[in-house]
Amino acid sequence: MALPLHAHATEVDIAHRLADLYPVNASLGYVTTLIWSAQRRMNEGRLPPRSAQALLTLRQAAPATPPAEWPLRAGYAAFAGAARHDGDAAAGELALQAIRGAIVDTPDGPRLAGLRPWTDDLFMAALLFDRTLPLLPAAEQSRATEALGSSLLELTERLQRRDGLFDHAVGSPVAWGRGNGFASLGLAMALAGPLPAHAQLLSRLRRHMDRLLTLQGEGGLWRQVLDHAPAAPELTATAMSVGAFAIARRQGWLTGEEVDAAISQARAGMRDRIDTEGRFREVCAGTPAGPTLDFYLQRPMLNGHDDRAAAMVLLAALS
Repeated sequence: MALPLHAHATEVDIAHRLADLYPVNASLGYVTTLIWSAQRRMNEGRLPPRSAQALLTLRQAAPATPPAEWPLRAGYAAFAGAARHDGDAAAGELALQAIRGAIVDTPDGPRLAGLRPWTDDLFMAALLFDRTLPLLPAAEQSRATEALGSSLLELTERLQRRDGLFDHAVGSPVAWGRGNGFASLGLAMALAGPLPAHAQLLSRLRRHMDRLLTLQGEGGLWRQVLDHAPAAPELTATAMSVGAFAIARRQGWLTGEEVDAAISQARAGMRDRIDTEGRFREVCAGTPAGPTLDFYLQRPMLNGHDDRAAAMVLLAALS
């Protein structure tokens, strides 16, 4: 592996280096969408030529009916970016189909269809609605936000434990690090965007983040399993937590030196796990819902180039 990043590398330095290198494998999903969103933020709304061409290729090949799986449906948020920043009307229509097609009417009011009972989909829904809701006509936005808010609350009620942490999924009673990152970042993104007045979700997010502050490990990183001290540190869980804390700090939901110190320590720990070639250390592989603690402790830890890690570190660096 190349030399680690210099200790004095700024978050902007890190973001520019990663944005130059990623995505390695562009695909229609939430990971590539987050990388492209970061590139647009650093370039006045524009994508680098390589990313712009990849986005166009994906848009031309995208099915007219968005995928039912939320990690793929969330990727249609990239088309919302193309509509807003590039004037791509066809991309905008795809994004609108993704959000409209997700909303169904139930006896209890509008809800989001197809959400699996795990924290991953909580984040995917928040991402799609955060980026795509501004494209909806005003007359449709109230129903959409009701569907999002009610669906996220129902998921949160099913998955959040009394101690504030989240089980990864129903039937997976483990506080997986990245799974909790999906929860905190998804709730923070929703509350800072489409759901600014949702008091119940905000209360649950605060409870979660208060608990996270007590579990930050040595070197500033959060663990693969948050409340299991022998578990290894994990980069994406840390980056997602930083992103959520930074949003909460900016919004005034959390204040104080303890929060600022946690963010600073985590950023330092993240820098130690990124080298000058944009490779990462201690990144958990893709992980389905599992039934036991050992399942999560035995997941492979990856080192090297990794689009998922790049997406989350970029998000944290720019928060």
